[in-house]
Amino acid sequence: MRACFRGARLILHLLAGVGLVLLITLDPTGRITPEPLTRWWNGKLLKILKVRVLIRGQNLGGPCLIISNHVSWLDIPVIACNELTRFVSKAEVASWPIAGWLANAAGTFYIRRGAGGTKQLIQAIGAHLRSGGSATVFPEGTTSDGDGMLKFQPRLFGAAIDSASPVQPLALRYARAANGENIGAFIGDQTLTHNLRRLLREREITVELSYCAPIHPQPGQDRASLAQAAHNAICAIVAPGSVPAAVQEGQERESLAA
Repeated sequence: MRACFRGARLILHLLAGVGLVLLITLDPTGRITPEPLTRWWNGKLLKILKVRVLIRGQNLGGPCLIISNHVSWLDIPVIACNELTRFVSKAEVASWPIAGWLANAAGTFYIRRGAGGTKQLIQAIGAHLRSGGSATVFPEGTTSDGDGMLKFQPRLFGAAIDSASPVQPLALRYARAANGENIGAFIGDQTLTHNLRRLLREREITVELSYCAPIHPQPGQDRASLAQAAHNAICAIVAPGSVPAAVQEGQERESLAA
């Protein structure tokens, strides 16, 4: 019964999302900014799914490139309900029904294949940062089980360097279900429908969102070193045993200084 009731509420909320898409898309004034509406819609979505977000640390505020580990499709609403930000996604999402419509209306940046695609994306994100906006990137490129992290792809860190914008590392950790199941992770052969069914049956899901100390690109710093610094900061929370002690101690000192 719990799953059926939540499922009905979810369908109604998706229809409300379509209404927001039309509102943003057909706005004759062009003055509607999608971020506040995106925050509201995703906040309601998390309430329907009974996702409880615990905040650790303090967000930077202002324009920045948000970098997060990637565990689930839930990462997007979890971050979106706490940050006025736009996301970077693979180009295929743009053509998906409902999810693609919502992503397009939210001002999502898309990674397109082909010559010059990454360069154009970096320029677009950089322009958005310079105009006072924020963008969120999942540089692992795919989801993991949340117990560790994959290597970060450094290319999109160029947007922070080119625009002289700070990088805000953000760590996500999902609590296990009562039976010990890793219900938060969206990995392997799962379909979105299957994952949603599992989530709708769960009484509550808890996710911890931890803000790490911001990283300010230094003159002459390259993308690889900036990506590694962000990776180390997030990994120190998600999988502290995999971060060298000297690196972790240095990050703790930076966090206290901040």
